[in-house]
Amino acid sequence: MTQFKPLSEKIANKMITDLKTGNSIFQRPNNSINSALPFNIESGNKYNGPSALVLLMQKRDDPRWATSNQANRNHTAVIKGSTGTFISFMSSYEIQKVVDEQGEPVLKENGNQRTERVKLDQPKEVDACLFNGEQLRKLPKWEKEPQQLLPAERAQIMLENSKAVIEHGGDDMFYDPLTDTIILPEKEQFANPEQYYTEALHQLAHWTASPDRLNRPQDTSIDQVAHIREELRTNLASLFLSKELNLPYELNDHVGYISSWAQILKDEPDELFKAARDAQKIVDHILVFEKKIELEAVVETAQDMENGQDADAQAEQDTVKYNADKLTKGEVIPHNGTEFKVLAELKNKVYQMQDLGDKRKFKMGSDSGLFAALLEARNNSQEVVINHNVEQQERVGEENVNEVDNEINNSYQMQR
Repeated sequence: MTQFKPLSEKIANKMITDLKTGNSIFQRPNNSINSALPFNIESGNKYNGPSALVLLMQKRDDPRWATSNQANRNHTAVIKGSTGTFISFMSSYEIQKVVDEQGEPVLKENGNQRTERVKLDQPKEVDACLFNGEQLRKLPKWEKEPQQLLPAERAQIMLENSKAVIEHGGDDMFYDPLTDTIILPEKEQFANPEQYYTEALHQLAHWTASPDRLNRPQDTSIDQVAHIREELRTNLASLFLSKELNLPYELNDHVGYISSWAQILKDEPDELFKAARDAQKIVDHILVFEKKIELEAVVETAQDMENGQDADAQAEQDTVKYNADKLTKGEVIPHNGTEFKVLAELKNKVYQMQDLGDKRKFKMGSDSGLFAALLEARNNSQEVVINHNVEQQERVGEENVNEVDNEINNSYQMQR
């Protein structure tokens, strides 16, 4: 019987080869102005953790990804002969076939068996095959929406809101866990502000290891293996942040870790996916600082309204009645670190949506996981505001089985 390697091992082997040949995403990252984290073409959700890593390793200029079914629904079918990319993620839901009391299939009007989305008692690993925007027919070239703030301005906000202690001077760049201090050269010593903030955010990634933050092993000066693992995590986090903020990514002094990373992945293939999950936690922790001022303003406004300082606005808000089972045109729903606006309700319970964070517009079916998540967020809006203040939020992108239609394909090759 043929033994198939798990996806984590396949990707680790590919990373080892890329590292040794100098072609890894660490050594040759895409630093174009259109650089972005990969996202799902239908839901607009960004892929994260191991899934983001796998997709970034494909070195595509287009960050859009879709299953073959999603591509068909978008009227941008997969080009014949295209090779798909598998991702693997933990899902709390699965699509099950509906049967009646006698166990007979329940059919739709078109004769196909009806299915339903069911929450599982325990999350399970799901594989799905995705195709890049470059592999889809009739899809307009992707261009990144202009951002309100420059990358350096966004990074400065994160550093300030983190309250991390940063000392400038000299040529050294490191995080000192004993004093909980980041050491950096003066900003003027860098070639440009972007390089300064790239290094500052990398050290902030190390700063998150503190026991009162993400609590990763800190005594890495003695344990060399722990040091190698930490640098793998913080470099992945820096890579993810570079895509998020449009900052450059360079290995610089970390180039000496290439052979060590290759060796540890050879010995422990699962380490790469573990590192990617930890890197995502680092990124999530840092990105919260960008929203801190905005969230504090939301909480303060809510408190003012409770105290009667904005009674007219509260009365107006109370008159808005929403159907608990559907979304309403014009409403804006905070969720997963951004806000989603309902632009229109189309036929067949499909909504035209917009992610107000990056201005992407997309269509969303009422059977999608994002719809369920937005509905829950809207119906429990008071809880959502409170949850914005916690360190981490559950990310829909990794656990949303409907983003990839729960497609478990047996082949990488499109058959047409």
